[in-house]
Amino acid sequence: MVLELLRPAGSVLAETVVLIAMYLFRRRPLSVEIPPDMLAGLKAGILICTSPRSGSNHLAGLMAATGLGNPLEWFGGRRVLEMPNYPRDPRAQVLRALKDGRSPSGIYAVKLFASQFSQVAKTVDLPASLPKLRYIRLTRGDLVGQAVSWTRARQSGRFRSTEADQKRPCYDGKAIADSLEKIVLENLAWDVWLAKNGLSFLSLTYEELLEHPRTCLERAASLVDAKLVLKPGSDLGSGLDIQRDTINEEWRERFLAEYSDTSNFHANNYRRGFLKKRSSRFSI
Repeated sequence: MVLELLRPAGSVLAETVVLIAMYLFRRRPLSVEIPPDMLAGLKAGILICTSPRSGSNHLAGLMAATGLGNPLEWFGGRRVLEMPNYPRDPRAQVLRALKDGRSPSGIYAVKLFASQFSQVAKTVDLPASLPKLRYIRLTRGDLVGQAVSWTRARQSGRFRSTEADQKRPCYDGKAIADSLEKIVLENLAWDVWLAKNGLSFLSLTYEELLEHPRTCLERAASLVDAKLVLKPGSDLGSGLDIQRDTINEEWRERFLAEYSDTSNFHANNYRRGFLKKRSSRFSI
């Protein structure tokens, strides 16, 4: 603010100096110092870069069951809602992720949406804070199905098959269109971030995870030079069932009937409009 007030008018050199000063004095996110005892025995970390309703809960359950960490949303609202004493400070959340997101194998894991990362990045340099980090990019090929699922989950309050509906969901085409656009922006944010930072990652899809869970997990284990740890005689599962049913299919058909228009990018009955020029909620 002070630098803005001191900006001289009509001087290109002065403008440049002030802009450089503003950039240098801008507060940058800092890495979190990890206690040595917490680093002891730590083998590797996995960050699942994904979006809502991508099958991330299913992947998290499978990874937890096979010694590949416990990838919950350590930096999202779920922990705060489910655990009243969960810290709200992202720096403290980093330590909880390393502690509670860790398997006896020494591998820890985190599930993260782009919107969550955008919030954490305001105060914490997350990749610099999480040691020995590897990346999984989890996506879902059926974007409309994902948008329908997310809309229904937000309406009902039921995000896992083990939970009960808190409210009866009802069809809302605009809400599905909003969800679809947010998912696309989440995916775009991750893809650009991974590309511009030259980060290598393992690409998995929801559909692959359903058809070939063991193969996907073996690829994830290879990412951190580990082997799957599965109790003898136990079945490979996440403890979750598929929530998709006939209601999802009905909503999909109705949405496509209302919003499908191949003549242009914009839906006439969608005020917000996909690809409409507006500021993004993500810092890419």
